[in-house]
Amino acid sequence: MTTTVTLNIIILSVIILCRPSMSFMDPSVLRTMNREVPTVKRSTILFATINPRPISTAFKDDNIGGGLGIQLSDLIPSVRSMSRGAATISSSHTITLPSYEGYASSFALRATVEHDETIQTITARSPKSFAPYPFQYHEILTLKVETLTNLGIGICRAQLEVPNTSESLSEETIQPGNELENNNRKSTGWVIMVPNVIPGEIIQCQIYRNNKSYSDANLLHILERSPNRTQPKCSLSTICGGCQYQHMDITSQREWKTSQVQESFERIGNLDPASFPQTSDTLGTDEIYNYRTKITPHYDEQVTGRKRKKSKGGGVVEIRAIGFKKKTNRQLVDVQNCHIATDAINAKLAQVREEKFRQSREGRLKKSKKGTTMLLRDAFEEKVKGRGGDNETRAVVETNPSVYVTAGVKGLTFRFMAGNFFQNNPFLLPVMVEHVVDAAIQLNRNRKKMTHLIDCYCGSGLFCLSSSTHFDVCVGIEVNEKAVEEARVNAQLNNIRNCKFVAASAEAIFESQDPVTSTPLLPVSHDGSSRTTIDILVDDFPRETTTVIIDPPRKGCSPDFLEQLFKFAPERIVYMSCDPATQARDSNGIVAAGYRIVCVQPFDLFPQTRHIECLVTFDKN
Repeated sequence: MTTTVTLNIIILSVIILCRPSMSFMDPSVLRTMNREVPTVKRSTILFATINPRPISTAFKDDNIGGGLGIQLSDLIPSVRSMSRGAATISSSHTITLPSYEGYASSFALRATVEHDETIQTITARSPKSFAPYPFQYHEILTLKVETLTNLGIGICRAQLEVPNTSESLSEETIQPGNELENNNRKSTGWVIMVPNVIPGEIIQCQIYRNNKSYSDANLLHILERSPNRTQPKCSLSTICGGCQYQHMDITSQREWKTSQVQESFERIGNLDPASFPQTSDTLGTDEIYNYRTKITPHYDEQVTGRKRKKSKGGGVVEIRAIGFKKKTNRQLVDVQNCHIATDAINAKLAQVREEKFRQSREGRLKKSKKGTTMLLRDAFEEKVKGRGGDNETRAVVETNPSVYVTAGVKGLTFRFMAGNFFQNNPFLLPVMVEHVVDAAIQLNRNRKKMTHLIDCYCGSGLFCLSSSTHFDVCVGIEVNEKAVEEARVNAQLNNIRNCKFVAASAEAIFESQDPVTSTPLLPVSHDGSSRTTIDILVDDFPRETTTVIIDPPRKGCSPDFLEQLFKFAPERIVYMSCDPATQARDSNGIVAAGYRIVCVQPFDLFPQTRHIECLVTFDKN
């Protein structure tokens, strides 16, 4: 069988890219050459070297029909046993080479490849920074997907000889906070990361980046589909970085999230699975699309030289796209409609996009240094007086991050700035809050009622206020002063009087000298008309009936905070996290400090995405 390549432009050179790197070719040529890569099936390989002239002078003149000799290379062990073939270049600008089983080939010319009754032409420009080992740029591989990383990317492996590196990568090292000793990948294979795949699938992928210890590839074809694969609702799901799992049915998404949490606690937390309950099934609701009440699309700006109203620095500011970053790089995907956002947000997004593009066309757009992030928050505006004098609320999609909006959760009203943090799945949020409250109020090991609550990283008071009716005293701490102000207002809005909020770092709460409440002493006078009180500090809370809720940022708890927490030694710790990897890391220290894991409960707060919320409850041994 032969493959015929018909030239469309003057030949620069013919290069057959193969593994390992060939001694006859300077790698710098690879990095700088504009190459055309015909897409051929994985079963076809074309190996050749230019002999005897050096690669830089082989096609120095334009005489294509000069009788240049091209022979198959015997440098590749996998083809040494095959018969040699010859290629000729004719004045008709046609190159004919024999075909062999193996890896796909690449040429440094503009070409149309006809193979198996298909005609495809693909332009491949090797980036200057591309490292040609162990795979060449746009090399095509057929692989099996083994598992998924916590970023939702598929892990495949290719068997080849790989030396030890200082950054040996497997799925473990993808997890934040995990550190592994260097290890040789000979036994397990070189890792190739591919998005939009499902474990168990056989895929064809195309390499676009070689890192020090793994490679990145794009998905080309699915040769053997998973039965759990489904049709994505969004046409941009394969390239937009906003969703990672639209190609998986919702049951599979939640099963994988459950297994990833369990795996994190075993591997990153280094916890014996027999020492804690099996991770519970991930909880979610039926609203798997159009649930998100906040999105933050971006646009990058390009200054052109068109003569209109000039922006600062000269030129006209133009917008190329409004949307989210790609899965494979930091470029933006233009998103006209986000399928996981609410209908109200998408209606507002259409208006905002039209206005921004109009401003750009008219030269009225102000230039910023790093592009712009926009806000769309679906909530309720603050109560206003209706015609009859009664208070009323109105649904609104707010784009100003400094405007106050409200949201309701389990009968409570929360007021917050539109740009501040507040969970944005109103369908699952009440379920999640209910689980947090239930974990916090369970009787202690001596069957005593929990009486005191400390809510660290409390934000605008969601967990603290939702738990308040079950405790005598509650205190919340938050480093964001604006959020603390919101929490205090929310306590007033809901007529809650047993909660106090402190603006400070979480580490400071256990040693705070700021009184939480006061307790009356015996009356001074016989008629009881005069009493004195004593201030109660957090350090005065009874340890055996105190619950501490922690809901830290993605990076998890700081060592200083954990040290103060262990010193305080409350009866119960209720740990909510948006990153099970750092939660598992912190859990190792909590268990070592004398606690046992009572429950591990994940929540699918963001269907179609890799994100997982996870609740872990600890009780003292």
